[in-house]
Amino acid sequence: MHPAVFEIGLPLVTAHLLGDFVFQPARMAGEKRRISVLLAHALIHGALAYVLLGGWGRWQLPIAVFIAHGAIDLVKPRLAKTGPSIFLLDQAAHVMVLAALAWWGRAVVPDFWRGHLGRRFDQGLIVASGATLCIPAAAIIIGYWVQPYLDEIREARGKEGSQAAAGLRGLSNGGRTIGQWERALIFLFTGMGQPGAIGFLIAAKSIFRFGELKDYQNRIEAEYITIGTLMSFGLAAAISFGTFWLARWW
Repeated sequence: MHPAVFEIGLPLVTAHLLGDFVFQPARMAGEKRRISVLLAHALIHGALAYVLLGGWGRWQLPIAVFIAHGAIDLVKPRLAKTGPSIFLLDQAAHVMVLAALAWWGRAVVPDFWRGHLGRRFDQGLIVASGATLCIPAAAIIIGYWVQPYLDEIREARGKEGSQAAAGLRGLSNGGRTIGQWERALIFLFTGMGQPGAIGFLIAAKSIFRFGELKDYQNRIEAEYITIGTLMSFGLAAAISFGTFWLARWW
């Protein structure tokens, strides 16, 4: 494949990840049926593509990103209700479009950032993409993975009565926030070349959760927490090691 495809594709993919998982608040994600919200979201993607491509006088690719992203997100809410298959289909469609745009624009490679930063620019994009996948994007993926277990807990506790079900209450999005912080620390430790510190992170979380893990009455919640933790740590480790290996190889 032509090297220019990668040189254009990498900024486009990074812009997409930032636009979908960093610069898209939950409220925006839930209101994209409104045309004004959809256009604002697509405009963010186009602006990020423009900045990261660094071709200040060339608007063709950013405009194409704006139009393509808006078109895909216009269709998505009209499909079946949200779920892991719809999420993966949506992301696959975006990636395929970005690959086509990278091939289309391969003749002109913007050189502003690479001219000033050289190889460090590409490495920075890889690290930014990896961090986005590891922290906010992984939260969505893990949420889909653990949803069947959470439904089972609610069903079991509902049968035991409202008092038992009350044990499920906690901070709003508390588990999601904890997961994002632990994956951020795993990404940081890996980038610092200190993967052994991940073991201390696992031990610390086990201590904090000891009360739930030791109580037989909370066994179902303990198993849910353990499954979610292993998923979170495993996915974070895979993304982190893959990201920094790719950054060194690039």
